[in-house]
Amino acid sequence: MSYCTPYLLELGLTKSMVSLVWIAGPLSGLIMQPIVGVIADRSTSQYGRRRPFMVGGTIIVVFALLVLGWTSQIVASLVSDPAWRRSLTIFLAVFSIYAVDFAINAVQASTRSLVIDTLPANKQQTGSAWASRMVAVGSLLGYAAGAIDLKLVFGNMIGDTQFKQLTVMAAGILSLSVGLTCWAVTERVLIDDGFVTPMTSCDGANSQLQKG
Repeated sequence: MSYCTPYLLELGLTKSMVSLVWIAGPLSGLIMQPIVGVIADRSTSQYGRRRPFMVGGTIIVVFALLVLGWTSQIVASLVSDPAWRRSLTIFLAVFSIYAVDFAINAVQASTRSLVIDTLPANKQQTGSAWASRMVAVGSLLGYAAGAIDLKLVFGNMIGDTQFKQLTVMAAGILSLSVGLTCWAVTERVLIDDGFVTPMTSCDGANSQLQKG
């Protein structure tokens, strides 16, 4: 996301307005993480309490990243007037950044909760530590990717600019990571308020019959 500041300035946004755009990060964390946490805690989805938010948030992030990378081309194909095109391009880019920030906070809140949901109490501290390590490694790799001339690596296969290629890479890595987590983690399903059981349909049916 560090590439977004020069990208927004290139689109014509003023420096003061760019500062306001970055309110999206703390604002989205303040709003989304507690809301998603409360809703997910009470969810009785057959796919698990966290998995729907992880998948849904990832889809939004991927879509918003791709829109962000190709904002100018999307707007140019829809609007011909130069003044309207500039204004709409800035609006769409800013909207995409807000969409990424809000959706990624939903993904983060859900994935962090998996540590508490799936690990025994004596391993939760270790699981949280490994999660922090992986976030740090991901950040380092992200900054390293920005320092490499990706056009020498990919050519124009995934975009004709460095920024476009970074958005495609970020979208692909996020999709792979969340997909792998959803496949590998056996989540628990809330059958009724205050009653959690392993995610199997037979066990859930038996539990409901017993409670009845």
